[in-house]
Amino acid sequence: MKIDLPSIEDQQELIFQEATKEAISQLEANLSAPRYPAQDLVDESLYPRTHLLRENQGWEAPAPEIVKAYFRHFQNHFSEYGTDAKLAVLLGMVGGGNDRRIRAFKDGSKKTPYGIWRRFLVLTGRVPQEVIPVLGIMR
Repeated sequence: MKIDLPSIEDQQELIFQEATKEAISQLEANLSAPRYPAQDLVDESLYPRTHLLRENQGWEAPAPEIVKAYFRHFQNHFSEYGTDAKLAVLLGMVGGGNDRRIRAFKDGSKKTPYGIWRRFLVLTGRVPQEVIPVLGIMR
């Protein structure tokens, strides 16, 4: 008995195509995410909007008052992320003590890193998700 299997290269191509289709579906689904009222815990007009920019466009870490307001507003609407530890996991933070890191971002003792902040902004629909162009497939 002989079983013909696609080559590794063909399998990788299929995986790449399927993952791209799934990503497109997710991006389209994102457009239908539920809408929530804007946060009203802090007057955002008092702060620069540089925390909404991309890193290469002049991004600056958000003021702790913005971090605290955005996080609290989010946690008020999504009780499953109501603790700082659960929020940290959602934001991709790994290791112990991440609830303390979240609190440090809120109180300003640590600046919120770009990657963590950007992920939060994408998750909350404040900025579009970045799609990185593939310049070539090199296998």
